[in-house]
Amino acid sequence: MKHLPKHLRPRWRYLAVALETEPGASLARSDFQRAVWYAAGNLLGDAGSADADLRVLRFSFDAAAGEGTAAVRARHGEVRPARAALACVSEVDGDPIGLSVRGVSGTLRGCTEKYLD
Repeated sequence: MKHLPKHLRPRWRYLAVALETEPGASLARSDFQRAVWYAAGNLLGDAGSADADLRVLRFSFDAAAGEGTAAVRARHGEVRPARAALACVSEVDGDPIGLSVRGVSGTLRGCTEKYLD
């Protein structure tokens, strides 16, 4: 099976997200991914969340401090709906959480180097 040519491949944007919750709360990548999907589905609907195609690629969380970071992938034209869906995430697995988008980048490497490190 051949790869798609570059002009036919989907284009992505990467959102750097800062996470903050109560110290001692445990937060897993899968739980955060599920909360992002539910928020996108509730806000954008099934078709809109499929267009945005939000995916958590990088995730790190320090439970003792209650802080962490994540890199979320979204389609190129869907950055504004993706930011709105992330703003709707208020709790993950019963623990309240605060999110803020630090920045948006065209590559995952640029996202992690510029905003997450």
